[in-house]
Amino acid sequence: MALHRIVDVDEVLFFVQDVSEAKRWYMKVFETSPTFDDPNYCTFQLGRVTIGLHPADAKTSAGVAGQVVYWRVEDLQSSIAHFEAHGCTLFRGPILGIDGVHVCQLQDPFGNVWGLVEKKA
Repeated sequence: MALHRIVDVDEVLFFVQDVSEAKRWYMKVFETSPTFDDPNYCTFQLGRVTIGLHPADAKTSAGVAGQVVYWRVEDLQSSIAHFEAHGCTLFRGPILGIDGVHVCQLQDPFGNVWGLVEKKA
């Protein structure tokens, strides 16, 4: 395998104003504890992907920045309900995308956007 090839998503980094506050919220949503926990950075493991919480700073503010990672879910509507029950709001969708899959984006209380995709087999 060539070293320059992208092979998988390894980590998604979310910039937040308060790592401790965000950590408590993400613990509720993911129903798990951090895999690494420091006042200035913590991580959660979702499948094979690490979610990192990093303090927002002068270079990177919290919130929507242009990239959206889409997470595959088995049931889009129940996943939307789960996120909304934890304070997320719909940002885009849900829609049936032009490629035939159901997608939506939800914004968490820290301004970050989560993409959800339901692909039927």
